[in-house]
Amino acid sequence: MSDYRSSVEKVRAELERTDFPTVQLSDPQIKTVGLDPANLIVEEDLADTGQSDDRLALIERYLAGHNILASGIDDLRQTTSEQTDRERKSYAGEFGEDLKSTTLGQKALTMDQSGTLADMAKPTASITVPDTSGGW
Repeated sequence: MSDYRSSVEKVRAELERTDFPTVQLSDPQIKTVGLDPANLIVEEDLADTGQSDDRLALIERYLAGHNILASGIDDLRQTTSEQTDRERKSYAGEFGEDLKSTTLGQKALTMDQSGTLADMAKPTASITVPDTSGGW
């Protein structure tokens, strides 16, 4: 996966716009945690949706930033407030909110004109029917 539509530098710049301290992130981390999965989604799920390459590059960048901010590692998660004296942090979004859990995920949802990303976040429906044969 080396043919990204975006770049490590652009993802790093996007993260810095969210006040995320990117100094702690190495280029390989941005690639592995952010760009690789974002590129996979763009290439496999969005590339054939008729959206421009420029739009897909932005979506990839936003998804890569979202992947880092929502990585589950508290030091990487996007915070909305912090407090000292034994620390108290509030994180943007909640786990389980998928792309809505970070500002960059929300940007990716907004940029995707196909609705594919929004559909991916929807829970699947299932119906369980009890066995009513009730044999004797």
